[in-house]
Amino acid sequence: MHCTTKQFWCERRGWAIIRELCWEIGVVDVSNGLALRGVRKAFRNLVAVDDLTFTVPRGSMFGLLGANGAGKTTTLRMILNILSPDAGAITWDGRPITELPRRAFGYLPEERGLYPKMKAGEELVFLAGLNDLSRAEATKRAHEWLGRMGLGDAWNRKVEELSKGNQQKVQVLAALLHDPEIMLMDEPFSGLDPINTDVLREALVRRRSQGRTIIFSSHRLEQVEELCDHVAIIHRGRLLATGLLADLKRRTGRTLIELAFATAGNGEAPDLGSFVSSLVPYHISVTERRSDGLRLELGDGATSEQVLSMAIERGPGPVKRFEVVEPSLQEIFIAAVRAVDPAAVEQLAAEGAISGSKVLTEG
Repeated sequence: MHCTTKQFWCERRGWAIIRELCWEIGVVDVSNGLALRGVRKAFRNLVAVDDLTFTVPRGSMFGLLGANGAGKTTTLRMILNILSPDAGAITWDGRPITELPRRAFGYLPEERGLYPKMKAGEELVFLAGLNDLSRAEATKRAHEWLGRMGLGDAWNRKVEELSKGNQQKVQVLAALLHDPEIMLMDEPFSGLDPINTDVLREALVRRRSQGRTIIFSSHRLEQVEELCDHVAIIHRGRLLATGLLADLKRRTGRTLIELAFATAGNGEAPDLGSFVSSLVPYHISVTERRSDGLRLELGDGATSEQVLSMAIERGPGPVKRFEVVEPSLQEIFIAAVRAVDPAAVEQLAAEGAISGSKVLTEG
């Protein structure tokens, strides 16, 4: 059934009320994973997190999304018990998060948290020891992981002597070396080259397959979309949407089409202007424009068959791609924020924070 964006977000709010009632009568199962209920945190007059309620299933890859200042880092620090919530509860498998031992967590902060004067290998062994890993086992794992990350020669080098990208690798290893149940990662791919991004991505997927729970926050929405099965979108400390990413995509009720045309014989990009103009009377809008094609959203009454027929008859060249697609995570994010704060979306767009690059914001 087709529904409008407004209907979708009304449905979301309805489910939020039902979820809260389920909490009250004990229907929601919080015995298998991480659960936040009604969590609030304020710093003097600034409310950083307000009535935050969502669950992170055990063994999931969970993306925590929001623009700068949304409350992501504050939320991660409350899960870690670095900060205490002013109200609400955070539990793991039904137990208060404060009862978990420190070794249950692995934390990668966005800012550097390493001792620059220590040697890389020595630092990894030291930090793993703080999480109850024996020196022998920590040494073995550190050698293995440094080699896997292309840092086999960095064992006896001071951290400050490494490049920023290699420092990031060491910091990532410090978060996962002791094999924690819950990993919280704030911008884990920052500073990594494509090869080591793939290495870390594979490591995270492997850990998830072993039953570990991974929560990460990233400005790169395409990375979140590729890796995460569950997400939560927060804005100004409040939850806008949460759940399986696949479910969020389906519930938008939007029909989107990726359309591309072949280049002309002289190698020039197709002229899309007149074709775009011809779409307006049929309630077909352009959500993204590229050199050789368009991403289209169909309004009331428009069909994919109609678009294909128009592309063949009126397009600037042969159709080389035509595909009905689901909304991207960026489009879901924009719709969620626009429903409660249209000015924020305009501001993010003006800053270049939401665009084809799928970046939320820096910092």
